[in-house]
Amino acid sequence: MILVEDLYLEVVTPEEILFDGPVGMVEVPGTKGRFTVLRDHAPIISTLEKGRIRIIGKDGVERIFECRTGVAECHDDHMVVLMDSEIETVN
Repeated sequence: MILVEDLYLEVVTPEEILFDGPVGMVEVPGTKGRFTVLRDHAPIISTLEKGRIRIIGKDGVERIFECRTGVAECHDDHMVVLMDSEIETVN
């Protein structure tokens, strides 16, 4: 069940939707440095550089995506990460 209080995340490439759902936390490799987004984060738009996108789902499962370049936007507890295509790495 998705609650209004959840941070909702979409991770999208030109080929597919890699992740779409509520999360507890997202950590991304911004071009000005890594940053973490939680629920109630201030609105932000950032370009992304090569690195790992780390997601902790509401189910507690950690997911890792490798990113070469991309863009992240977050507002009103909805975050969208647009990135080049990569393969998910599960720890």
